[in-house]
Amino acid sequence: MNRITAPQLDSLLRIFKIDTFNPKTYDSKVKEKLNELFRLLDIIKPIDDNDEIKILYFSVEKGTIEDYGDYEELKSLGDVSNYEEFEKYYKEDYPDDIYWYRLATGKYENYRTISINYNNIIYADINDKIDGFELYQLQELLDFIITKVRESINMLNNNTYNDYILNNLSYKNKFGVIKRCDYWNIYPNINERLLNDVSEDEIDMFIKFASNKVDERIENMTSGKYFECVGLSYKNINYEINDLTDKELYLKYADGRDEGLSKIDENSSEEFDRWYNDDTKFGGHPWEIIRGHSFARVNLQVGHDDNGYYLSLDGGQISRKIEIVKVFLTLYKNNIPIQIYNVDIIKDALSGNDYIGIVPKEIMPIRCESYFNDYKPHEFIHIEDNKIINNIIWQEPEKVFLNKE
Repeated sequence: MNRITAPQLDSLLRIFKIDTFNPKTYDSKVKEKLNELFRLLDIIKPIDDNDEIKILYFSVEKGTIEDYGDYEELKSLGDVSNYEEFEKYYKEDYPDDIYWYRLATGKYENYRTISINYNNIIYADINDKIDGFELYQLQELLDFIITKVRESINMLNNNTYNDYILNNLSYKNKFGVIKRCDYWNIYPNINERLLNDVSEDEIDMFIKFASNKVDERIENMTSGKYFECVGLSYKNINYEINDLTDKELYLKYADGRDEGLSKIDENSSEEFDRWYNDDTKFGGHPWEIIRGHSFARVNLQVGHDDNGYYLSLDGGQISRKIEIVKVFLTLYKNNIPIQIYNVDIIKDALSGNDYIGIVPKEIMPIRCESYFNDYKPHEFIHIEDNKIINNIIWQEPEKVFLNKE
C-alpha cells in the first residue's frame, strides 16, 4: 500500500488501536521498522527531555470513495441498501479534502510507543526475543509513518515546518478556548437551558452569598442532622421523594459506600463523633450524595474544627453546577453553615466570565486541563460547526526543532 488516504488510515488505526499498559509482541519486521523510525526521530529534539516524547503533525488526502469502502461488500453485509446511501455516508464521514493527524512517539530504555490522534497503536519492547505473527498491514502503516516523518524533517531542515503547521493545521485538530458569554451569544439556547434549571435570582443569590469559608458552626452533629441536610437538598433538586424519610432518601440516592454512617444512632452526637474520628474508615464515600464519576459527583462533606461542624461542597465539579447551586441555596436558606471549595469556578461559569476549552474530537471532553497552557478552562467541548471559530482563542500547536548536534 504505497498510498494511504484518510479513510484507509482511519481503518488501520481502528484495527491496531490498543488499550493496554503492557507491551505487545510484534514480528521481527515490525521491530526493524520501529528501529528505523526511532533512528529518524533521534534527529528531532524531544518535547519533554525526560520522556523522549516527539510530536509531529501531518496531513492526508481524503482520496476517493473506493478508499472509503467496498460498496458491494457493504451492501451484502446490510450496512448500506443502495449506492446513494453509500455515497451519503462517505460525504458525511469525510466532508473535507485534507485531514490532519497528530503523531506522538515515546521512548524509554527499550520501550517504544506510538499514538496517532491520541490513540495508542504501538507499545513495544524492541528487545523482546519473541517473534509474533507477521502483521503486513502494521508494517505498511509504519512505512507510511516513516515517510511522513521524513517529510517533516525535510521541512524542519528548511525552517518551514512550524509556520506551515501553525497556518494550515485544521481547527478540528486544535486546542483553544472561548469565553462562555461569547458562546452563549452564538448559541443562546445553551444559556436558556441553564436558566430553565436555575433562575437568574438564584444565580444572583449564589454569587452574592456563596463563599469558600464559613463563620458559623454546628455545635453537636448527628447522622440524623446530616440526613436532614441531604433530604432538604434532594427535595430542591427535584428528586423523587414520595414518603421516604431523610435517611431513606440518603440510602436510595447516595453512593452507598457509607462506612457505617447509616448504622449509627441518628440522634446521638457521641456516636457520630466516634464514627467521624474513627481512622480505620478507608475507601468509602459517605459524603457522595449525587453519584457519578470523579468529575461528576457531588460530595456534601462534613468538616470539623475547634469551633464545631460545618458542611462543604466542591465548586470544581463544574459539570454539576446546577446541583451545587441548589444544594448550597437550600442549606444556606436553612441557616446551615456551608462553604464551597473553588467557589469562583462556579461563579464565573454562571456569570459567563470563564472560558470553555475546545478539544479535538478524538479526545473525550472531560478532565482536559493538562492540555491547556493559558486561561485554565474547567469545562470542555467539541466544535460542532464553524459558527464559533472566529471567537476562539487558539492555542499554538507544539513547536518542533531539530537536535543541534
